[in-house]
Amino acid sequence: MLEKAMQRDAESRIFEKEIKKLGEILMADPALLGKLDTTPDKSAFIDMYMAMAKERGLKFTRDDLLIAVQEQKQGQDWILPKKVIRMIADRF
Repeated sequence: MLEKAMQRDAESRIFEKEIKKLGEILMADPALLGKLDTTPDKSAFIDMYMAMAKERGLKFTRDDLLIAVQEQKQGQDWILPKKVIRMIADRF
């Protein structure tokens, strides 16, 4: 039963894989991470994060990102890298 629930969640939350991929890309490229760190506020951060995802063919919505951020701030579903979470803490 637990396995079926986990499979259902994985299938219904495909955006998590996409967000995680972008996190991996950012962690592998300090220049991209630095560029993201130049954003002055929440809105600019989200806009740049979404633009970076789109440029790399990754698909998730603004709402998907906000869900991931909120859940991670509550200690659930570690999808975003810690360095990105630190940036979020400064802006959100």
